[in-house]
Amino acid sequence: MNIIYTKSYEKGLKKLKRHVKEYQNLLTILDIIENADNFDILVQLPIVHLYRFERLKHKWNEYYSFNLSKSRGKIRLIIKPNENNKVEVYIGFISFDHYEDFEIEKVIYYDE
Repeated sequence: MNIIYTKSYEKGLKKLKRHVKEYQNLLTILDIIENADNFDILVQLPIVHLYRFERLKHKWNEYYSFNLSKSRGKIRLIIKPNENNKVEVYIGFISFDHYEDFEIEKVIYYDE
């Protein structure tokens, strides 16, 4: 699957590098995403449940998240499938406080 990175993700990535375990889990998750044929298959992979992959609720229902610590940690990778394209996914944001620091307006896309 094709990954489209956002400016918001790049900014969070710099901060995440100080969290070694979570950073390594991020690299593993990105590899899983890249190797999935499409988003529907990604959702069904058993390994994503190790990272508590879930769809967000309420105003964020277009987004999904992975827990970067595999357990009760607060750091999340937030992704969004590209509209009408099941083979591209936006890596949108890294939340460091269990979504408390995530707002849709904070996701900044690169101009295409």
